[in-house]
Amino acid sequence: MASNPTLKNHDDIVQHLERLRADFVTLSETVTRLASESAASAQSQVSDTANRAVRGVSAAGHQIYKDAATLGHDAMNTASVATGQLEKEIARNPMTAVLAALGVGFAIGLLSHRR
Repeated sequence: MASNPTLKNHDDIVQHLERLRADFVTLSETVTRLASESAASAQSQVSDTANRAVRGVSAAGHQIYKDAATLGHDAMNTASVATGQLEKEIARNPMTAVLAALGVGFAIGLLSHRR
């Protein structure tokens, strides 16, 4: 009868080990589920952040394009007005225009000759 208490202790240990094994399986499944949910959540957050960044960059690019187009049109208008004024001045004073062109040509010739 001395073997009965030993067998009972052995059975208790086996039962405890079985419960521990079941708890580890449950714990493993829970950790796997939580990791999967965390990964999905992180992926969603990264995707949302990337989409917001793309929209922001796109909006900024569009605004830069609009601003550059406006500046280009303004520059064309200014150049057109300046050209018109220069043509009127040349028509009013042709001799001054010829002498100014001659002076500019002479200055460019001197600068290029020094090299």
